[in-house]
Amino acid sequence: MNTILTLLVLAQAAAGAPPPGQPKAPAVQAAPAAAQATAQAQAPTPAAAQAPAQHRPEGGMWSTLIFFGVMILVFWLLIIRPQQKQKKKQEAFLSALKPGDKVLTSGGVIGRVINVSGDVVTLEVAKDVRMRVVKGHIAGNYIEGGDTGKKT
Repeated sequence: MNTILTLLVLAQAAAGAPPPGQPKAPAVQAAPAAAQATAQAQAPTPAAAQAPAQHRPEGGMWSTLIFFGVMILVFWLLIIRPQQKQKKKQEAFLSALKPGDKVLTSGGVIGRVINVSGDVVTLEVAKDVRMRVVKGHIAGNYIEGGDTGKKT
């Protein structure tokens, strides 16, 4: 119901009718164009009054540039820099992998590193059960105990 009333009010406003509950504005009769032209010719006005005043704030451009600069700085500090640190930490972890490390993969598989050759790591997930995993899919070290599943 409210939607219908809102649409009606908007349609009336678009047609130029006043909103419901307000009196109609008195009709203003337009003067003929010739009468307006002669009135303007008889009463010359100064040049400053003829041209509309254009307000150009001089500091507007600088404040906008400063605002965008601050936003870029905040974006870098809160998003880009922490991601770069995390990526460096993960790369250092992956490059330091050695046989005997107990790791957790991104798929949730827990295993002990048997061999590291290039980008492929061989994990032993159970006795005599080995699987080859791409090095980039190793999420972190696996620590058993109270913090089961936590990676460090």
